[in-house]
This record gives sequence, structure tokens and C-alpha cells, in this order.
Amino acid sequence: MLSILLNSYIHTEIIVSLLCAEIIYLIMIFGFKSKFSIDYNTDYRNSMFFLIGIFILFLALVWPVHYISEYYLFSAHMLQHVMISYIAPPLLISGINYKILDSFLRLKYFNNIAKFLFHPVFCFVFFNIIFGLWHLPNIYALSVSFEKFHALEHIMFIFGAIFMWWPLVNQSKLFPSIHYGLKLVYLFLLSIAQIIVFGIITYAPDNIYTHYEHTTYIFNLTPLEDQQLGGIIMKVGTAFILMGMFIYYYFKWYLSEK
Repeated sequence: MLSILLNSYIHTEIIVSLLCAEIIYLIMIFGFKSKFSIDYNTDYRNSMFFLIGIFILFLALVWPVHYISEYYLFSAHMLQHVMISYIAPPLLISGINYKILDSFLRLKYFNNIAKFLFHPVFCFVFFNIIFGLWHLPNIYALSVSFEKFHALEHIMFIFGAIFMWWPLVNQSKLFPSIHYGLKLVYLFLLSIAQIIVFGIITYAPDNIYTHYEHTTYIFNLTPLEDQQLGGIIMKVGTAFILMGMFIYYYFKWYLSEK
């Protein structure tokens, strides 16, 4: 186990990309205060959300989760998917205030496209299609066999997740988040949509992801146990996040009506 961690490699291009994203964000918020700043407390809170989101992406995409998920454990790959789809994106979106968002959404041609792209139905369907397709055994095997294909998978997951979370957490005034009641319905449907993928992975009688057939023993797991653990991580992890947000928005709705 220790030798695996010591021999793993670090993706410099990912680190540079994440650092650039954080630096650009900080320059926009604190370097152009007259244009993109809200107030000190809001800017500070938003910047912390964005920073934590970047840090989650770093943990998921750099080391050691990415290396283990690519070569040794399917369950580590599922943990990675939870991090880049359900934890980092809502934090990143929550960190970008309406002044930044609407400055792009007001652009003439992008505005018309955004009306379609940020519709809750499209956001919901788009993410779940991406999530389902990349877990098909043959496509999954390609993603872990070719590094560029794996990078494409993660890019699609992150962008798909940004769309999926947009109706819930964005701060735009042009395309605002949906009403609290619709948020509860949206979150409930998201939890239902995961059951198909989760059920197939967890309850399959045989190992359907053959890429890990000869590596899971290093972690004292059989390939089937690793696959079942991956399904549990996927469902339990997303369930905690979605249920937590469901409770949060329920009370926000209750307090707003009261």
C-alpha cells in the first residue's frame, strides 16, 4: 500500500489548471472590486466556497485517489466520481456571485443559448445521461485504459455536474435557482435516478469491470467486493449529500413562508 502511494505520479497540468482557476477567480473578486465585488463578508464567504471546491478537485484528480482509481480499485474511482460530481461543483458555483455570472450571461448570443442549457429539465437529463453512459462496462474500460479518454470522462463529469447543480445553487439574477418546492422535487428525482446505476453495480452476481481483476487483492478485496463497495460509496455518498440539501432547502422554504 505504501509503495503504491510513493510510486504514484502527479498530474502537473491539473495542478496548474486548478491554480490558474483560483488565481483568476481571486483577481476578479478582489482585483476588480468595483465591478465584481458584493461586500466584504459575501466576497470572503464566496471565496472560501470556491477555494474548498478547487481543493476537492485537487484531492480527487491529483493524488492519491486518481492513481488508485486508475490502476487498483473500482471503489476509489466511484469515490472520485462522487467528489467531482457531488461535492466540488456545488461549492464552485456557490462561490461565484451574480455579478460575475450575469456579466457572461448577458452576452448577446450566449444569453439565448443559456435559456435552453440552464433549464432544469435539460440540466437534470444532461448530467444523468453522462453519468449513466460512462458507467457502461465497455466505455468504462476505455476510460481507465487510455489516459486522454479518462481525462475526457472527468471533464464531462465536472461540466455535467455544473449543469446539474445550477438550478439549485447558482446566484444569477438572469437565470436564478428554482423555487424551494421545486428544489425538493429536483433533489428527490436525482436520488431516484441514481438507483439504476447503483443497483446494477452493487447487485451484479459477477464482476462487470474487468480492468481491476488482478489488482484489488493488494487491498485485501476481491474484484466483486471492490465493485460492491464502489456501488455503496456511490449511493451512500450521494444520498447523504442530496438528503442533507433536501433538509436544508425544506427548512429554508419553511422559514421563508413563515
